Amino acid sequence: MSRHFWVLVHRYAGLTMAGFLTVVGLSGSILAFRPELDAWLKPPYSVAVQAQPMLSPLVLRERALRLAPHTRINAVDLQPKPGIAFMPNLTARTDPATQQPYPLKPLHLNPYNGEPIAMPETPAPTGYWPLTRHNILAFIYELHYSLVLGDIGLWLFGITATLWTADCFIGFYLTLPMRRKQPFAATPIATGPTLANFWQRWQIAWKIKWPSSKQRLHFDLHRAGGLWLWPLLLIFAWSGVAFNLNAAVYRPVMQALFEMTDFDNFPAPNLAQPRPDPALDFTAAYQSAQRLMAEQARLKGFTVRHEQAFSYHPANGLYQYTVLSDRDVSAITGASHLYIDGDNGKLVRLFLPTGEKSGDTVTVWLVNLHTAQLWGLPYKLFVCLFGWGVAMLAMTGVYLWLKKRQAAQAKQKPRTAMVLFSFRALLDNLKQL
Repeated sequence: MSRHFWVLVHRYAGLTMAGFLTVVGLSGSILAFRPELDAWLKPPYSVAVQAQPMLSPLVLRERALRLAPHTRINAVDLQPKPGIAFMPNLTARTDPATQQPYPLKPLHLNPYNGEPIAMPETPAPTGYWPLTRHNILAFIYELHYSLVLGDIGLWLFGITATLWTADCFIGFYLTLPMRRKQPFAATPIATGPTLANFWQRWQIAWKIKWPSSKQRLHFDLHRAGGLWLWPLLLIFAWSGVAFNLNAAVYRPVMQALFEMTDFDNFPAPNLAQPRPDPALDFTAAYQSAQRLMAEQARLKGFTVRHEQAFSYHPANGLYQYTVLSDRDVSAITGASHLYIDGDNGKLVRLFLPTGEKSGDTVTVWLVNLHTAQLWGLPYKLFVCLFGWGVAMLAMTGVYLWLKKRQAAQAKQKPRTAMVLFSFRALLDNLKQL
């Protein structure tokens, strides 16, 4: 296929994606600081920090269940922050008299003594309008992820990410210098040392000429910006496919290239009926999970840095124990976890993010790079600026297309006028006959 064909593919793929990529880039630059912004916009309820140690999250869970006996608490955070109220995620039990869930009220406990904290009742938020400090980040996230269009938007962004991934390679190819040909020659000729000559001609694509015309500046920003950002463009495009079209596109491609965990029935198929109340109680299951994780760490040679969370999944009847280990690439969010049977406490599955299967390792790196979970503030700032760079590439591409279109239309006008003039002259001659 000719170079001109790939120019057209790049042009019209870019026009198709431009609006989506502008939204993704600008919203993503904000979401790079989502945890910090979330804590600023919606600060968690705090209590005075005390000298005595905080109660264990499992002890606080038991106290919460005594205060709200018609509920279940299927998850606890094992890394509570000092001075932050314990806010369990309550799930309502079913009222046997009405077969309807019991009404729920939010519950906050003092983490130092387990006493309930009186909180003003606030209506539960519904939708994204009006936008407030409580829902604006959730709105921006939905905008970034699905254009706030639900499943339709999720698929649209997934298709855009797939197209973006392919276009990364097309755009890179178009920056390469064309091979020179002799006049009237059918085949290219080599001139000078091949590699040195190639780089001498290609390095122009990496630079921005200054001063230059407005159109040349936009062209250089588009071409050079795409080259300098190319590795991250590919990373963010392909990880976008992982988020939005995981089962349809990402996993089939990755499983063809790498060894990956089969997540279709991971860690185990769902039960025929959910099991809300397993035989093994929450505390006993947690102790079993701790012991099993320590055993697996010895067997597989990894180190647990700290606990992260413990939860129960009624759909498959399994407990999940998540830790941050030296197999995690992020120092913030742990992805090392194991599952145990909710009835007998036996180990079902262990997942380590790196060091086991190459496809899992690649995926974990892609996800953490996309969500700015690595290398602290410097990388967050870089991702923020990168989001602006993505929007810039989209907008400069549209600008260049408009300029080319205007130039083509300007060329077409004299031709059209000449055709009309010739047609009128022909009519005049016919009238004189």
